[in-house]
Amino acid sequence: MFVVSVFIAASCDDPVIPPVVPVVPDPEISEEKKSFIAAEDVGLYIKGICALKYDENTFQKSTNAIRKTFRIQMDNQEEYLHINYVSMSEYSDDVVCKITYRLEDGEITILVVKFLIVQQTSKNYWLWNELQKTGVIVPVP
Repeated sequence: MFVVSVFIAASCDDPVIPPVVPVVPDPEISEEKKSFIAAEDVGLYIKGICALKYDENTFQKSTNAIRKTFRIQMDNQEEYLHINYVSMSEYSDDVVCKITYRLEDGEITILVVKFLIVQQTSKNYWLWNELQKTGVIVPVP
């Protein structure tokens, strides 16, 4: 019996070890995204530059968790940012938002954008869309 078990053990092939898959580093982060992630001010960022920043001295801020909206606006409403979270899940890093904003030039812009949550603190979310190079920093509802 011993001879048979030794023969069987000796005739077995070596165990198949799966190949080691190298870890692929994250793709290069764009300069605009780097600039956005380093930012701290609540507001709208276009191409990594703050286009509309909340300033407590001249702006009002409103959050409505039931309606899934966030808004900042100048006291005179000349400039504003209104965000409607069309789709946001606590189980996903994706957020679809309808954004309406008016900057100092007076044009009203409306975007429906799928953002990725790229950073989060206890106070704020950093939402970024790489294709449009657009981001918003919003308070946690």
